[in-house]
Amino acid sequence: MHQPPIVLECPECGEKYLISRESNTPSENATIFSDGFFIDELNWRIPKIIGCVTCELGFFPEKGKIIEKPGWNEFHEKWSQIKKAEPPTAGSLALELRARKNIDPMDELALRLEFWFSGNHTENGRMLLTKNEKFSTFWNESLMKLENLLSPNIEDQRLVKAEINRQLKRFDQCISLLSGMNHPMGKSIQQKAENQISNLFTFN
Repeated sequence: MHQPPIVLECPECGEKYLISRESNTPSENATIFSDGFFIDELNWRIPKIIGCVTCELGFFPEKGKIIEKPGWNEFHEKWSQIKKAEPPTAGSLALELRARKNIDPMDELALRLEFWFSGNHTENGRMLLTKNEKFSTFWNESLMKLENLLSPNIEDQRLVKAEINRQLKRFDQCISLLSGMNHPMGKSIQQKAENQISNLFTFN
């Protein structure tokens, strides 16, 4: 049976949020996108950084404090009104990247992934990409930095690295990265690259 969410507390201000108790892996009913983002009603995607409504900066889920792992009865009685964890807005993520100095490479990777998702999957991010040239330039620079952070020797990262190259219209690099990889998503990304299609697509 599907389990109720976990109650997580911001380490800075104590604001509480709900995150999925399940592993951060999409179910068979999820809508999966070529960049790895997914929408799943049963198993929410846990943001790589959670936007806090109180703090100036967000916080990484692993640094939050678990307050409660309630059963369904307790959840409905005490916690159902708590806000579901969401990533910061696209603009806030840009500020996060500018504000955080000497950032750990894994934290930087998480931030840049979430920033990429914000441009691909949020109305606010898409609007900024379309109407704000400085934001668009910064987003594309961040995407290139994200690609450099990813290792071609780790399969999951190699897929993301290839997809970034495809979205940046670097189709030859994308195809080269996927050479010899026997992965359904990789095959779909490679096919799009061979046809010089750079748009985001769903994989279902």
